[in-house]
Amino acid sequence: MANKEAIRLTVMSGLMLGCEINRHATFDRKNYFYPDMAKDYQISENGNPLCIGGGVTIETPNGPKTIRINHIHLEEDAAKINHYAQTSGVDFNRGGTPLMEIVSGDARLRGRERLQPRGG
Repeated sequence: MANKEAIRLTVMSGLMLGCEINRHATFDRKNYFYPDMAKDYQISENGNPLCIGGGVTIETPNGPKTIRINHIHLEEDAAKINHYAQTSGVDFNRGGTPLMEIVSGDARLRGRERLQPRGG
């Protein structure tokens, strides 16, 4: 699941978002049921993630607001469930590939801070 390029891109993303880079990240096996995960576990580094902290600043009608990042971690992507009119199917083609996940802090926008739809 983890490979050199996935780790490089995750660290680069963390640096761009002002994160602290963890020199000792670990991967763990999380056991739980998902209908699109045939082996009933997922490899994830949620316990000791590569990137900690940081944030991204967005523009709101009330001015800039910083959305705090809790951490960025790599995990193994599950398969994809496709639902159709009469049946469902599981596409395992992307299962096991690296997935970078950004976990933010409280990002709720209040009142006039909410972003306006395009053209609105």
